[in-house]
Amino acid sequence: MKYFVIFIFSLALLSTPSYAQDYKKHKVAKGETIASIAKAYKITPYDIYRLNPDAKNGLKENTTLLIPSASKAPQTEPVKEKTTKVANTIHEVQPKETLFSLSKKYDVSVDDIKKANTVTLENGLQVGQKIIIPIKGSGVAAQVKAEKKAETKPNQSSYMYHVVEKGETKYSIAKEYGMTIQLLDELNPEVKDTLPLGYKLKLDKNAIIKKEGMVQPAQPVKEYVDYQVQPKETLYSLTKRTGLTEEQIVALNPEVKDGLKDGMVLKLPKGVNTEFVADASNKPVTGLAATLKKSATKELALVLPFHIARIESDTIRAKLLRSDKFLNMTLDFYAGAMMAIDSAKTLGLPLKVKILDSKESKSSSDVSALAGGLAGMDAIIGPFFPNNVETLASLLANKGVPVISPLSKEEAKSFSNLYQSVPTSETVRGAMLDYLKTKNGNIIAVVDAKKNSSRQFIATNLPVAKFASLNTDGTLMVDALKGMLVKDRLNYVILETERIGMILGTTKALVESLSDYQIQLVVLERYDTFDNDELPLSRLVSLKMLYPSVTNDSDSARSLLFAKVFREKNNVVPNQYATRGFDLTFDTILRIFQPESFKEVSAEKASEQVENKFAYTAAKGGNHNTGVYILYYDQDLSTKIAE
Repeated sequence: MKYFVIFIFSLALLSTPSYAQDYKKHKVAKGETIASIAKAYKITPYDIYRLNPDAKNGLKENTTLLIPSASKAPQTEPVKEKTTKVANTIHEVQPKETLFSLSKKYDVSVDDIKKANTVTLENGLQVGQKIIIPIKGSGVAAQVKAEKKAETKPNQSSYMYHVVEKGETKYSIAKEYGMTIQLLDELNPEVKDTLPLGYKLKLDKNAIIKKEGMVQPAQPVKEYVDYQVQPKETLYSLTKRTGLTEEQIVALNPEVKDGLKDGMVLKLPKGVNTEFVADASNKPVTGLAATLKKSATKELALVLPFHIARIESDTIRAKLLRSDKFLNMTLDFYAGAMMAIDSAKTLGLPLKVKILDSKESKSSSDVSALAGGLAGMDAIIGPFFPNNVETLASLLANKGVPVISPLSKEEAKSFSNLYQSVPTSETVRGAMLDYLKTKNGNIIAVVDAKKNSSRQFIATNLPVAKFASLNTDGTLMVDALKGMLVKDRLNYVILETERIGMILGTTKALVESLSDYQIQLVVLERYDTFDNDELPLSRLVSLKMLYPSVTNDSDSARSLLFAKVFREKNNVVPNQYATRGFDLTFDTILRIFQPESFKEVSAEKASEQVENKFAYTAAKGGNHNTGVYILYYDQDLSTKIAE
C-alpha cells in the first residue's frame, strides 16, 4: 500500500553561505530513518532535527538533509547513572477527602493537582476517582534531577535526557532515538503505565550514537508492518488493541477516515499488537445448552455477603429487610441464582453448589479465610465488592479457578482468572459509537460545556462527528444546529448532558425539524434526567431515542416467561438483581459444562440469557464482558433492539 509521507524543506535553513563549511548534505535513501542516519554520522537525532525541523513529519526519498560534523554537533553533557526516586503518585480518593487535604498530605499545591487532572476533575473531586499527584516543585512536569556536572568515567555508560512532550509515547520516543522499549523501561523503572507530560526520560547515549568502528552505510529499516482488517473490526477496537489513537492510524492511512472495510490493508508501526482477537460483542450468540457435557460432576461456589451473624432473630431480620438495601440486593440476587441452580437440575447436570457468606463490606471481608476451601471449584461467583473479588482472584490465580465479579462496573486489577461480568461505562459508551460507525448517517454532537471528557471521547472515537455550537451561557445555538442537518441522510444527534433545560431545548428543536429532516436522537448514557416529568415521553418516542444498555429492556417472550415463573415461586415480581442472579449463575453453569475449559469457551462463545448478554474478551490481563444492547424507543411506546 502507499506510504503516507510529507515533503521536508530543510534547505530553507541555509541563511548564510558559511553553513556549507561546517555541515554536510545528505540525500535520503530508500528505507532510511532519522535514527539510522544519526548512527551513520555519529550524531544524535536531535542534531538532525535541530537543523531540519520538518524532518519530524517524516522523511521522503531523495530529499536533502543538513548534517552537522561530529565536532560541530552540540554535545549533550553525559551524567553518571543515578537511581531516580521520584515518580507521579496515583491516589484513589477516599470519603471526606478534599483537594486541600490532599495538597497538605502530599505537600503540593492545589493548583498543581488541578493542572495534573484537568479532565478527571472537571466535575469536581469524587470518591473512588484515581488522580495524579504531581511531584512537588515541578507542577505537572514530573522531573528527575540529574547531576549535570558529574564526569563520565571511561568505559562507563553515559546518559542524555528527553523531555516528554504532549502526544508522545514510549514507542514513539524509542523509535525516534533508535532504542528498544525494553531498554527504555530498564533505564526508567519508575515510569510504569503512564508517561507523565514533561518527564525527563533517561536515554543511553551509547545506544543512540555508534561510537566504535567505521561508519557503515545506512541499511533500509522496515519501520512498519501491513495489517489486514478483519470482518466487523472497527477503528475503536483497533485502537484498543494496538494502543494507537485514531489520529495516528488515520495519519498513516488517510483512506480510513470513512471507516474500516473488511480486507483493507493498513500500515501500522512495527512492534504494536496486531494480533486479532474478535470483538466479543460481535461473537455470534450461541445456545450453550445444546453442547453440554454431563459426564463429570462440576462444582460451583456462590460467595455472597449475607452477614448471617447479624440476623440473630426474626425481629432483627425483619428490621434489616425493611432498611438494609444491600442485604435486600443480596437476597434478590440469591433468589435468582437459586432458580438457575434448579434449572440446572432440570437439565440433569451433575452440579454441586457451595454457598458461602463473605461477610463483606467495602473495607473488610472473610474472603482470605474462605479461599483455601475454594481451590477445587470449577467456577466462583462473587464476592460483590471489587476489592474483595480481586483479592479472591489473586489468591486463586495460580489454580486457574475462574472468579466472576457479579455486579461491579468498575475497572479492576488484572488477573487472568478474573471475569468482569458487567460491561464498563467506557465499553457501553463505545458500543454506541461503534453502532453509529456502521450507519451512513450525518452525525452531530450536542455536548454540555461541563462534559469536556465526553466531548474528547466522541472526538477520539468518532472523528466524523460534528459538534454543535453553544452560547456563552452554555445553551444550544438552535439555528446553528438546524443548519447542520442534511436532507439526504439520516441525522443522528448525540445529546450528552444531564441538565433538563438543555435536554428540553435540544429535543424541542429537533422535533420541530422532523417535518423537513430524518432525525434520530442518540444518548451515550440514559441519565435519570430523561425520566423528568417536564420531559414528555412522546418527544423521545418521536425522535426514536437510541441508547446503549447492559440489559435488554424490551419485553421479550423469554423475560415475560421468567417473570411469571419467578413470581409463582417467590410471590414477588423479579427486579434487576434477581434477574441478574439468574442470568449470571445459569450462564456460568452452562459454561463449566461445556467440552472446552471455562477460559476457552468464554474466549470463543457469546451467550444471552433473560436480560443479559455475556461476551467476554481478554483485555488488560483480565476478562471483560462487552455484551451491550443498543435499544430505541419505538412508536408503539415500547423499547426495541436496534438493528
